[in-house]
Order: sequence, then C-alpha cells, then structure tokens
Amino acid sequence: MFFLTITAKELSALEDQLNGEKLLATKCKAYAQVCEDPELRQKMETLAGKHQQHYEKLLSFLN
Repeated sequence: MFFLTITAKELSALEDQLNGEKLLATKCKAYAQVCEDPELRQKMETLAGKHQQHYEKLLSFLN
C-alpha cells in the first residue's frame, strides 16, 4: 500500500479549497432557487453540481 504524507501547508491549502468549493456549491444552489429564468436556473444547477463534485474529489484525498 502506498501512502503520501502531506505537509501542514498543503493540508491548509486543501482545507481552503474544500471550503471554497462547498461555498460555491451552496451559493449556486441558492441562486438557482431564486432565479426566474429557466436557462439561467439550469446553468446555476449545473455549476452547483460541478462544485459539489470538486468538493467530493478533494475530500477523497483525505480518506
């Protein structure tokens, strides 16, 4: 089995990125809920999904 050791600085950067992706997913979901334009709503929902995927991928590096 192969393990990588990450530095405290790398861990901090990963935490910052996780927080940013989670915030973007949350904001895009909120914007989609209040958007009256169906095309724009769909784009916001798509972006929310992409940021959620990014969050989950980054989180997987910690497991």
